[in-house]
Formats: sequence, C-alpha cells, structure tokens
Amino acid sequence: MHSVDGYVGQTLDEKYRLERLLGQGGMGAVYLATHLGTGRSVAVKLIAPALMRRSIFVERFKREARAAGRLRHPNIVDVTDFGFARVGHERIAYLVMEYLDGCTLHDVLEEERTVPITFVVEILEQVCSAVHEAHRQGIVHRDLKPENIWLEPNRLGGYRVKVLDFGIAKVAEGQDSAGKEASIGGGECGTEEIQSGEWIVGTTNPGMDRLPEGGAPGPESATILESRPETTADGVGAVGVADITPPSGESAAGDLTQVNALVGTPRYMSPEQCRGEKLDARSDIYSLGVIAHQMLSGTTPFTGEATEVIRAHLEDEPPSLQELNRRVPSRVSAVVRSALAKDPAFRPQSALAFANAIRANATGLGALYRRAFAFYCEHFPKVVALSFLAHIPVLAGVLLVIGATVWESQINGLGALGAALLRMSIAVIYIVSTYVAASTIGGVTAILVTQLEVAPLKQVELRTAFDIVRRRWRPFVRTGVAVCVRIFLGFVLVIPGMILLARQLFWAPVVLMEGLEGKAARDRSRALASRSWPAIVAAVIFLVVMDRATQGLVGTLIGLDALPKDGLGAKVLSKLVPLASILTLPLVSMVPALLYLKMRELGGETLTEIMSTLETGGARTRWEERMRSRVTLNAPPTPSASGSSSGR
Repeated sequence: MHSVDGYVGQTLDEKYRLERLLGQGGMGAVYLATHLGTGRSVAVKLIAPALMRRSIFVERFKREARAAGRLRHPNIVDVTDFGFARVGHERIAYLVMEYLDGCTLHDVLEEERTVPITFVVEILEQVCSAVHEAHRQGIVHRDLKPENIWLEPNRLGGYRVKVLDFGIAKVAEGQDSAGKEASIGGGECGTEEIQSGEWIVGTTNPGMDRLPEGGAPGPESATILESRPETTADGVGAVGVADITPPSGESAAGDLTQVNALVGTPRYMSPEQCRGEKLDARSDIYSLGVIAHQMLSGTTPFTGEATEVIRAHLEDEPPSLQELNRRVPSRVSAVVRSALAKDPAFRPQSALAFANAIRANATGLGALYRRAFAFYCEHFPKVVALSFLAHIPVLAGVLLVIGATVWESQINGLGALGAALLRMSIAVIYIVSTYVAASTIGGVTAILVTQLEVAPLKQVELRTAFDIVRRRWRPFVRTGVAVCVRIFLGFVLVIPGMILLARQLFWAPVVLMEGLEGKAARDRSRALASRSWPAIVAAVIFLVVMDRATQGLVGTLIGLDALPKDGLGAKVLSKLVPLASILTLPLVSMVPALLYLKMRELGGETLTEIMSTLETGGARTRWEERMRSRVTLNAPPTPSASGSSSGR
C-alpha cells in the first residue's frame, strides 16, 4: 500500500503525472499533476486506497464528480475528468480539477479576523452567484464554509472566487446522471447511512482541495458527524480517529448496524441540517449567513464543542453583529440576521436575493447620487432630448400662463376674485404639467438605468424606452392622473402632499417596468418606499431643493431681481424661469430611478425578470442569441423535481 507521498511520480491512466502532494485529509489527498497531452498543470484528488473498499466513500467521490462536473460557472471549480486507475496492485479513484493559485477564505480570516464590508460584498456576490447556479441545477452544497471558498488573484487587484468540494452535495431526485436519489444509502438530504462498525467518518482538512504552493494542511474539521460524536478541544467536531484504521478488536466486517449521521460542518450547519431533515436551497443560505457573520465579526455565531454548537443552532438566537463590530451598518446586520433565521421561510429565498440585499444595504446614498451625476454627464445629449420631449406639456402650459398674465395686466376689470381664480388655474396648470414631465422622465430614466444594469454592452437608446411607454401609455396615464390628483390635493395641506409624494415616488417605473397599474401600482410603490424611508425622504428633499435652487439661480442670472416686481417684464420672465428644469429635471429624476433599483435589491429582488421587458424593444443580435443559448443550455429543474425549488 502506498503512502500519500508514495504516489508522487506515478502516472494515472497514462495521462496525469503526479508531481507533488498539495494537501490531504480523511477522504484522501490532492496532488499537483501534469496533463501529459497538453503539459497543463492540474489538481488531482485521490480517494484513500483503504476507503475504496467502502462503498459510501466511493459513492461520495462519484457524487462530487457528478455534482461539480454538471456545473459550469466561473465561480465553481472546474472538474475536467473522473475515473479509476491502477497504481501497482491498488485500484484508486481520481478526480481532476483546474489548478488554482491563491488561498482559501479560511486562510484570510485566520490572519485578518474581520475584513472590510466592501470585501465582504465582493466575495459574497461571487459565492452566491455560484451557489445560485448550483441550486438552479437542483444541487444543494451542504458544506459551505470558508475552507471551501477559494480566492484566486485576478491580476486586476481583486479576487476571483471558486467554490470547492461538492463531495457531500445533494443532487435533487431525478437530476443525477443515473436518475436516482443521490443520497448515500437512500437517506434524505441531511443524512447518510454509516456502518457503525466502521470508524471512518469523513474528515477533511480546510483547504485540502487546493492548498497554496508549499502550504501545509490546516486543522481538521468534520464534514460528516456521527450521531454520537467525539469532539476536539476547539469544538469543530473532528469525529472518530485521525487515521483510517479501525480500533483494536473491530473490523469492517463487524456488526453493520445502520445509524444516521449528520452531514456538514457543525459551525456552518443550518438548524434543519442539524436535525437531519430534508434540505433545500435555504439551508445553504443559512450557511452563507454564518460565513457573512464570521467575515464581519471575526467569529461564527456559535462556538464551542460540536454538540453545544448544534444545540445553539437549534435553540439560540445569534448575537448581534453590531455588538461585535460597531462599524457594521444596522441594515447589513439585519440582512445577515434574516439569513440566520431558524425557520427557512424567514430567510432570503435565494442566494442571489441574499447577495443583492447585502450589497444594497452596504452601499450608502452618497454612491447613488454620484452614480446619478455620472450617468447624467455621460449621456447628457440623450437625457436632455428626453427632457425636452417630456417638457412639451410644460412649454404649452408656460405659453398659456404667459398669455393669461399679459391678458390680466391689460384688463383691469377682473376683480380680486377673477384674478385669484386665474392665478389658481395657472398654478394648477403649472403643477400638473411639471409633475407629468417629471413622472415621464422618471419612468423612462428607470428603463435606461435598468438597461445599463442588465445589458451593459447595449447602447442606451431612447427608442427602447419609448417603445415600452407606447405599449403601456394607457395604464401609465390612468395611474399618473390618479396619483397626481392625490398629491395635488395633499399639497393643499402641505404635509400630506409631501407624504404622498414620498409614497408614490416609484409609481412610474412600477407601471412601465412591472406592468402594474392603478391601486396595485400605488401599493407596490408604497411597499418599495417603505424599505428605506430615510432614503426616500432624502430623495424628496433633494427633488424640492434642487427645483427651488435652480429657479433661484436662473432668476439671478437673468437679472429678475433687478426688474420691478409689478412690471410685465418681471412677470413674464418669472414664468420662463421654470423651463430651466429641462436641464436639471433629468438629473433629479435619476435619483428616484436608481433608488427604485436599490429598493428592489433591499428586498432581495433581482433584475432578471426585467430582461424580458427590455428585450421587447427589438430583436437580439446574433451574438446575444448565442450567449442566451449558452446560458440556458442546462435548463433548471422543474419545481417538482428540485428540492431547492422552494428556496427560490
């Protein structure tokens, strides 16, 4: 029997020459190898020869190959080959993966303890993207932890994440290559059948799948926990014995009583995983919440011996992130806490929703306003053209107001009541026309901004937005009139008008982007606004202040203050001043448009469903068709076939 070092220099299937040992654990070892056909460096994982006699471990190894092999994603380690080979008299199983540089997230947290929130957002977005793809394919990872998150430098100052080790992943029924349940021994997602006479419990070294060159294996952490575990002093739950030899007097042929064994690493296991229940995608989301908690606070929510950790997952509430790290924003802390909910129904229902919520809550309003200004400057000609078209009712209203003003100045017989009614009519016309222009610009701008988000290579085209407006102009007008009347009546009392303006800030993008109208659109706008009232109040104040400041500045520039206030010239010029909003209203309207997207992210919503709305503006190009066919090549499982469907 070869030792792990004894395989160095051997060639597997006349294809892979093992160069040196990279890491080892209870399941086997990982080697740096050379593919003889191409000369490319790869990583080869070998199952320990002694475990080849135990079908559970061979099946687990096959499962890893199936689970990882069917996943094609930039943030999932690429598995290129799997097979069995003979080395001398031994038959071994091997798995070939891409060779990665860098280190695990575990290595980073061992030295840094806590990391900046920008780093947390960057890493979690990539991890969640990989996990979401696995869930779409009906695969639940079940062992997400920092040791299985690999960070590879991208040569641009950042990191490309690779999710490792699908060795205990659950493939949904009907989704594996054999068309059978992929759990060992026919158990449910959270359990595997272990022979009680076999003391082997699959332990892995953190990062054993890919250690940095010259690195040494880290401390052991259990990935299969026996129902009556022995625990190490640090409580991570290494179970059984360190080697693979049964204790004296025991043999693999002893009493083969079946017992259930928990699958996972205790500190990162969900409550339902601790209970050995059937798992879906939301179990992985709990593990992601534990990882986020550790990155932001320096520790997992629960520590201690494995049995204590499992009990805490089942019964105790996690400590507040803000108590452990006051630099963590309260809203980020709330998102992480929601991912750690005991009841899966109260967690974010998809990995992407969790990542979106983290990003939205970690990004301050300052970044949103800077982004609005950058968009305005970059697309200035188009946004001004849009604004001019939207201001046509305002132009008509201004001309009407000027005519009425001249008429009033020439006719002195109107009387006080007539003059008051005229001024009131002028005010109504101005307010309504301005609000219609602002709403139109806001709705169309939301389409343009969303287009950049979901299709960044597309040119920003007003035609696409106008096509959507043309198709939905009836519900847009009906809803707009209802909202406008309510806000106008509210402004009679000032404060109610401001409240209604804040609540209905998003009615235009809701009608155009989501296809709602009337009361449904108003309720949806209010629900979105309620996700962050401080941000909405700040946006409304920004709208009002910018409008007043712009009119004041324009009035000063044209010398309005120098003219007699009662003169006809001053009256006419004062009516022309609001036309300055043709230049400023697009900038002001971009803030609600970006806030609309941010509010969706705060609720864990993605922009995927909006893609179909934007694509109706014209046919996709050939390269877009090819990209879309690549994306949908592996269709996600149907809800009836996927155990993760309820978690989306």
